[in-house]
Amino acid sequence: MAVAFVLLQLSCCLLASPSNSHGLLMLDRFHGWMARHGRSYPSADEKLRRFEVYWSNVEYIEATNRDGGLSYELGENEFTDLTNEEFVARYAGGLFADVDADADDTVITTLAGNVSEGHVVDGDDDLITKLPVALPSSVDWREKGAVTPAKNQRQCGSCWAFAAVAALESQHQITSGELVSLSEQEIVDCDRAGSVNQLGCKGGWPIKALEWVKAKGGVITEDAYPYVGQQQQCKTNAAGRRVGKISAVRRLQAASEVVLAGAVARQPIIVGINSGGNLQHYKSGVYTGPCTTKANHAVVAVGYANNVNGVDYWIVKNSWGQTWGQNGFFFMRKGANGRYGLCGIVSVGGVYPA
Repeated sequence: MAVAFVLLQLSCCLLASPSNSHGLLMLDRFHGWMARHGRSYPSADEKLRRFEVYWSNVEYIEATNRDGGLSYELGENEFTDLTNEEFVARYAGGLFADVDADADDTVITTLAGNVSEGHVVDGDDDLITKLPVALPSSVDWREKGAVTPAKNQRQCGSCWAFAAVAALESQHQITSGELVSLSEQEIVDCDRAGSVNQLGCKGGWPIKALEWVKAKGGVITEDAYPYVGQQQQCKTNAAGRRVGKISAVRRLQAASEVVLAGAVARQPIIVGINSGGNLQHYKSGVYTGPCTTKANHAVVAVGYANNVNGVDYWIVKNSWGQTWGQNGFFFMRKGANGRYGLCGIVSVGGVYPA
């Protein structure tokens, strides 16, 4: 009965449209999309609202792809029924130092103190380590077996925990030779100081997540403490192996993409980006915006390379699931948008475990 009512509502809406056949085809397409992504809605009004948003997004995606003015392709994914404002509100959540990207004398203050341009500061003893001068032309830590498959934070602003865990998983593999999936849920549940108002799905600080890991001597494995997509009571006595012991948390003041590349050549690095613009609908190719330099989402740079046209790009691991982008990863234009990089990828430096 409820389904019939929804269809009647949608059909009435479409009959008022100048292009009824197109509208009915779009309704069919929407139902197919719902089935593929296991989507359902609590009311007829909400379903109608989501259909309208889906239709608008599909038209935008197809018109943009037809225009051919971009170096990347857009496509449908599990986020196609969300407005861009809703998407950013639900799926961002990376908090970083308050940086004015327009200032010429920006200094980022971190848990380790002030960070000098082009150097790495050790969080324990302020040891300053200069970056390597000679860089490889390309790096891809996925090919070296140091990156787990992309995961899905779901409707929880826990990108801060996912980025911290992804960097930790890679660092553990590089130092031990073992790649093991670790628990974001433990950090969301237990690292109350690293999240906003102790609410793990309302955003948090990747650097604080790594500080928590350092204090705990690692993270429980994913199998022993699986992700549920919401904050729970901390399972302090969770049985399971703790992996990823680190001795320091370091932050890179990446005043240029060359500096960030030097760090990525050694291991994957947590970075902040702006997740607005077309990133919601990204499917493939080298992303070139639009976006601002105000970082609101934590991801991990796992490499860099250039394509057949000689365009340099970053290889980035995201936490929006494997149906988004290229199995959950994306390429972002490298050497663009001045000193802060495209979407502000170097505007807030980089964080990594050591």
